[in-house]
Amino acid sequence: MKLRHIIILTLFVLVNIIVLMTLNFGSGDLDEETAETEFIQTLEATVAENKNTTFQINGFGTVTAYNAVDLACEVQGKLLPGQHRLKPGVKFRKGALLFKVDRTEAEYNLRSRKSGFINILANLLPDLKVEFPSEYNKWENYIDRLKLNEPLPELPAWKTNKEKIFISTRNVLTEYFSIKSMETQIRKYTVFAPFNGMITDVYVTESSVVNPGTRVIRIAETGNFEIPVSISATEAEQIEIGTEVTLYTTAGFERGVGTVSRMAEMINKSTQSIDVYIQPEKANGEPFVEGEYLKVAINKEQAHKGIMLPNKAISNNKVYLYSKKDSTLTQQPIDILHTADEGVFVGGIPDQSIVIKQSVLNYTDTTKYAILMR
Repeated sequence: MKLRHIIILTLFVLVNIIVLMTLNFGSGDLDEETAETEFIQTLEATVAENKNTTFQINGFGTVTAYNAVDLACEVQGKLLPGQHRLKPGVKFRKGALLFKVDRTEAEYNLRSRKSGFINILANLLPDLKVEFPSEYNKWENYIDRLKLNEPLPELPAWKTNKEKIFISTRNVLTEYFSIKSMETQIRKYTVFAPFNGMITDVYVTESSVVNPGTRVIRIAETGNFEIPVSISATEAEQIEIGTEVTLYTTAGFERGVGTVSRMAEMINKSTQSIDVYIQPEKANGEPFVEGEYLKVAINKEQAHKGIMLPNKAISNNKVYLYSKKDSTLTQQPIDILHTADEGVFVGGIPDQSIVIKQSVLNYTDTTKYAILMR
């Protein structure tokens, strides 16, 4: 029995030694495998070779009316149609009655006020005949000229200071200017077209009750358009007012010509672009239509030195350069010289430097990268 116990104990020790050795070898292999599977991002890259390139400045813009305004009521009342229905797309000529507000009550109030004014002057005549006999006829003739349905004529001119004070103390001037104010106000019950145009939006329906400040319609002038185009700040430096442009449809057909009429003096912070406004001229007698989307080619070629890169390679006006020494990336500021369908032509990158051609995620200046030259 003693020999049997010794044999069993020996076997138990040997089995434990083998198990422990197996675990130790397995742990070592796992550490080596983890170290070997460390991830390194591979990026597309190219060698920078700056070349002189000549190109036109291109952009896209939407045809918009040069004059487009909202017409609002300045008085209160029931909205009535004018010479045309208040519907989008309705065209009108300059001077046409666009809409009106019922002014029946306002006209009655004005006539009542004029009647009171005539009464004041009539009561004034006897005193005028005594105090200013030489001026009596002119005031009597003025009363005869007053009509309830016509604007008040200008008051007779007084010859002396005494006559002016006499007229003023009888409330003549106060009533006169109050009535003139009412006449000005009553003209606001009708709204006429300031130019040839078209109704683009309608905010209230006919027969609605409107108040001062209520927007009624939006109108746009026809035949007078402009095209705002966003141009990079670098390219905009080469453009001047009066520069000629050619207009194309999105399909590439020539649509007309134009000139630069004005330029914004501030840069859009988010796009680093400047708005340039084009005044178009129709070709072949075909008029422009508001909302039409066109390509604008600035007819002024410029030579620039740089390289073409994909849009995705640029982030906040910077690109990434690869260092062979330590396999890291650095950011390089650039100048955007031209934007085209195939990419962006940029300057400011040193010759023979390795430029990343794609976007870089989770960039740090210590991360190691691999590159694929294309």
